[in-house]
Amino acid sequence: MNNHPIKIAILDSVPKKHWNDDNGITDGQKFVSLLGSENVSAKFDIYYVSEYQFPENIESYDGYLLTGSPVSVHDKDEWIKILSDFVDKAHNISKPIVGVCFGHQLIAKHFGGIVNSNEKGWMIGSFSLNVSKKLPWMKKKIITSDLFHFNKERVTRLPKEAISFASSEDYPYYAYTIGDNILCLQGHPEQPKRAMYKFLEVTKPILSDKDIKKANTRIDIGKSDSTIWSKWIMDFFNFYLSNVEKK
Repeated sequence: MNNHPIKIAILDSVPKKHWNDDNGITDGQKFVSLLGSENVSAKFDIYYVSEYQFPENIESYDGYLLTGSPVSVHDKDEWIKILSDFVDKAHNISKPIVGVCFGHQLIAKHFGGIVNSNEKGWMIGSFSLNVSKKLPWMKKKIITSDLFHFNKERVTRLPKEAISFASSEDYPYYAYTIGDNILCLQGHPEQPKRAMYKFLEVTKPILSDKDIKKANTRIDIGKSDSTIWSKWIMDFFNFYLSNVEKK
């Protein structure tokens, strides 16, 4: 790569009313902390797209990361449509894009996949994954991995051009790629156990007692291989950008 530091825009999809759910730390800030530890020279800017903040010039950044969100990709908020259009434009000029949770679902939906409710209800806590493929940006083969989840919807059909590379017992499309410039995953490498408990607390009014008990157990005994996934995300950006410059 050339000498300039990699510049990544974090597109934070969490509405402002939820920013205090975890000690006032936004998801964008968590991703800057998580990914910055993998590349200290990288530059990150946060755009709160749910508050209609978007980069003015799509060419200004080397890559984009879409965060999770407590809202649904099926909601009719205008910013969701704008974000989907932004993904399309970034993809059309071959920018590398990473989608996490809500971002993973929005990207799948945009490219023709289907997002529906989980058949087994809420997925809250840590779940084990099987990693079925070793992709070029993975420095070593990992067979299993664990990450925290907090979702009631999932991708039930992938876009035609998407390839799944990780799955859980109940989720065959947990992580996928589209071409060589899009990487998506359902889980949350950015969220610590503390945040999971806090998100559970604010969500309890809409959960059943069974959901709450199951979630507490999954969080209590859960672990998160966040360092594996944060390294993969930054290696994905670096690998793609290095190859683009070689062409």
